[in-house]
Amino acid sequence: MTQYEISAERIGSLRKKLKENIGWTDEELDTLTPKHWMLIDNEHRLRHYKMIAEVVKIDGHCELNPKIGDKFVFSGTGILRPEESTFPGLCLPALAGLYPSSLMVIDRVIAGLDPDDMLRDHAGCMDLALGSGGLGQVIFRVYCEKI
Repeated sequence: MTQYEISAERIGSLRKKLKENIGWTDEELDTLTPKHWMLIDNEHRLRHYKMIAEVVKIDGHCELNPKIGDKFVFSGTGILRPEESTFPGLCLPALAGLYPSSLMVIDRVIAGLDPDDMLRDHAGCMDLALGSGGLGQVIFRVYCEKI
C-alpha cells in the first residue's frame, strides 16, 4: 500500500458512517480520492490536540490592545475555543493569518508527525506593520498541546 491507501473494507465502513451520521450521498463519496479517505480515516487523531496561537510580538498598534501572551485556542480540527482563548476579541485579520498554520497542524497530525516540529511555527495577522501600509501587525507563535 502507498501512504494514502486503505483497504476497501475500511472504506466501506467509513462510507456507511458518513452516509448515516453526516448525510453524505453515494455521488459525493464516489468523488473522494485516496488522500480524502486517509484524512477521514485518521481524523480522530485531531481530537487529541489543541492548537494555540500565542501573541509574541506586536509591531505597531492593534485596536484590540492584545498583550504578549494572549492566546487564541483552537481544537485540533481548527474550531475556535473561545472559553479558553484570552485574545481580547475576534479579529478576522488575525484568524485569516492563522489559517495556513491550522492546515499544517492538521496535515502533520493526520500523517502521524509531531505538529510542534513545524518549521514555520510563527504567523502574523493580515494587517501590515506601521510603515508598511498598515497600523500594526500581531505576531503569534503557533504550537499544540496534547489533550
